[in-house]
Amino acid sequence: MALIGRERRAAFGTRLIFEGLVNAQGDKVGAIVHDLGATNVLSFSVRPVDGDLVEVSSRIECKNANPFTWTHALTRVDDRLHDLERTPDMPDPCVPGRTEYAIATYLADKPEHAPIACTMIDEITGGRHRAVFTWTGPGTITWTLDGALRRRYTVASERIVSSEQGALTAVLAADEDDLLSDIAPAIRYRVIDFMKDANRR
Repeated sequence: MALIGRERRAAFGTRLIFEGLVNAQGDKVGAIVHDLGATNVLSFSVRPVDGDLVEVSSRIECKNANPFTWTHALTRVDDRLHDLERTPDMPDPCVPGRTEYAIATYLADKPEHAPIACTMIDEITGGRHRAVFTWTGPGTITWTLDGALRRRYTVASERIVSSEQGALTAVLAADEDDLLSDIAPAIRYRVIDFMKDANRR
């Protein structure tokens, strides 16, 4: 009998991670779901941008859950699809921009690991940027892009528990129910639709 959805993820040791986006007032204003699979990195977010909710989903195909071996990236911003294929002229190592969480997660249980430097490819524009992921202190990983701080991750018990994203903070949720509690219906419905699709894969 074939395994589907959550059963397959559990069988292959893949991880489903939920984060709520919280503003300075402590209100949950967005949601993020990461599905770190055996051969792909899947991500989904609903976040406020200039007063509107913007939905972004991406699927990055890679080998052995290693984002540096990616071959193809599909990113949808609301209803617009961006398709990026790795080409021979791309630098090595390089990653699509939407794999940043997977790289930070890789570092989270390796506090002695050397900084990871790579070229980050913008899936929408194709632009190339210098990225560095590094431990900058006990419990802190930073991601810089072209020398500027892009995100700071807080690590506890070898996992990312929160990360700062400009005015918003992404906070680890215990599960899907925890993520969806006290959240606007417009966000809830989008997350539920994404999870239904994920569970069919």
